[in-house]
Amino acid sequence: MSDWRRIDIDAYDPESGRLNREDLIPSYPNQITLQDLQPTISQLRSFANSGDINSAIQLATSDVPYNTDEQTKLQYVYAVLEVLVQVRQADVINIIKGLNSQQQDSLAKFLYKGMSMPEGQKNGGILLSWFEKLTQVAGVTPIVHYLSDRRTV
Repeated sequence: MSDWRRIDIDAYDPESGRLNREDLIPSYPNQITLQDLQPTISQLRSFANSGDINSAIQLATSDVPYNTDEQTKLQYVYAVLEVLVQVRQADVINIIKGLNSQQQDSLAKFLYKGMSMPEGQKNGGILLSWFEKLTQVAGVTPIVHYLSDRRTV
């Protein structure tokens, strides 16, 4: 520790020119395509159509496709929004309580993404109700994780 003055701190400064934006984005081993994700989207819709909303939310938030292109992410978000809109408001708290903390974080990401899209803004009241109940159950932890996580939906 006596050699702390010899550490090149400029190597860790993102504005020093040594690092570019691509260096800061974590790499993912396999890129998921829309064909890979299509069975999951179909299963989400079948759960929602059969009325098994709890399983649909569990599926949607358990294996989120972070390592894919934006168009594929949008298709997945549309499917999740379809499920979220179909839930009765009386069931929302019980569904959120059934999620683990990582799934609650993913749900917060979907809610933020939905509220930023025109399709989600049409059902903004429903998404805000989900958001309110999520913060009642989990506190502000999912919000902090959303703000600090580089992975987006």
